[in-house]
Amino acid sequence: MIRHRYFFSVAVLALLLMLAVTACIAPREQATAPASNGAGAIALSNAIADVVEQVMPGVVFISAHRTIVDLFGNPSMHIGTGSGVIISPDGYILTNNHVVEGADRLEVTLHDGRTLEAALTGTDPLTDLAVINIEGRNLPTAPFGDATQLRPGNLVIAIGNPLGLEGGPTVTLGVVSNTERSFTVGEVTFYDVIQTDAAINPGNSGGPLVDLRGQVVGINTVLIGGAENIGFAISTSTAQPVSQSLIAPPHRVIRPWLGVLLSTVTPVVAAEHRLVRTSGVLVVRLVDGSPAAKAGMREGDVITHFEGEEVTEATQLIKALWRHQVGDRVEITFWRGQEEEKAVVELTVERP
Repeated sequence: MIRHRYFFSVAVLALLLMLAVTACIAPREQATAPASNGAGAIALSNAIADVVEQVMPGVVFISAHRTIVDLFGNPSMHIGTGSGVIISPDGYILTNNHVVEGADRLEVTLHDGRTLEAALTGTDPLTDLAVINIEGRNLPTAPFGDATQLRPGNLVIAIGNPLGLEGGPTVTLGVVSNTERSFTVGEVTFYDVIQTDAAINPGNSGGPLVDLRGQVVGINTVLIGGAENIGFAISTSTAQPVSQSLIAPPHRVIRPWLGVLLSTVTPVVAAEHRLVRTSGVLVVRLVDGSPAAKAGMREGDVITHFEGEEVTEATQLIKALWRHQVGDRVEITFWRGQEEEKAVVELTVERP
């Protein structure tokens, strides 16, 4: 009997000791958990700062001097500002067309504070891209990345010179909101753009949108007035080949031309235009004498297939078109009202 009581007492003491140890360890684990989470946040913060430090030397400030003549014929100088990114060690800089368009003189301020005269190499108004160049050797560059790997939610960094603020470029952080957007602002239609909530303001135009590898995945181009946290960057899937074409003679992009203005069919677009189809690509405008017009297409047609491949977005169709050459004959399937039709279009060179 005494032996059983002895073992019972020992068991109770052992249990109490285990409870005490557990009580001591649990608060310690809880106390160390926030420190672990904090270390992760600090590591991410430092990684972002490392990317900025890596890319920043390749980002430039652009001053575009334009002569403006008033109603009385009096000239005055207007200076517009923007950003650019150095894409080759010998001084080629990629920026937006609207940053340099109509400029009498261009100046580029480098990260080290030097200001140099720049010359216009080539422009592509269709994509709102331009290349300028400065005299230099072994200049810091920012490499292109693969924008097709971006997914909504990925972190991206916008670097540029908003509002012409002194003291160097500004850095903003955000996420990819969507990819392969297409839309029209004024007379310019943008295809293959990345939507982001990273702050993009006037002066950011032409600066890089960068992923966490330190690679340029977009060229910041436009913000939507009256909207918050909605900015757009031209995907490097478009920007990289365009820049290569602008650098090489004849310093322009020669691409096949349909002669149409396109819009993705959404339920709203379908209702607005009273379309039977609720998906596809709508021909919003048709240029007289264009290849599409000569093939019998009309405004209001809804394109559903290009060379046998189904198309549901304007960007998708434009990309498929740009994979072809001037002179190619392509088959387009479209709906006109209740009827499905086909047209064979001979692609010509894009209008100058």
